[in-house]
Amino acid sequence: MDNKVISKKSFSLFITIILVMIFAALSISIVETKVTSSNIDKLKYLNLQANIHLEYVKEYISTHTTDEVLSLNLDDSRFDLSISSFEENNISKYHIYIKTIDETPISIYLIL
Repeated sequence: MDNKVISKKSFSLFITIILVMIFAALSISIVETKVTSSNIDKLKYLNLQANIHLEYVKEYISTHTTDEVLSLNLDDSRFDLSISSFEENNISKYHIYIKTIDETPISIYLIL
């Protein structure tokens, strides 16, 4: 075989390998971006939902007795609610802690 034919085939194979590598890196980058974006959207949603639950608990505390507040449970299976009370200057104060049950790092703590 002629050296020119072999060098043309080698060069075309080399260019093909380079192009495949570039497109593979691009596709991996696109997939990573989409996965990260969907994860951020999930965390935003859970944070918003936790804040909505916190507002509900605040309203509930202002209209109910201490015993009712301490026995409050959320109807949302994704969140765990913990309320404890303490007396400060003859005023009942509450530690409110809302966190997700799964491994997502969403939690809100408030003293009211």
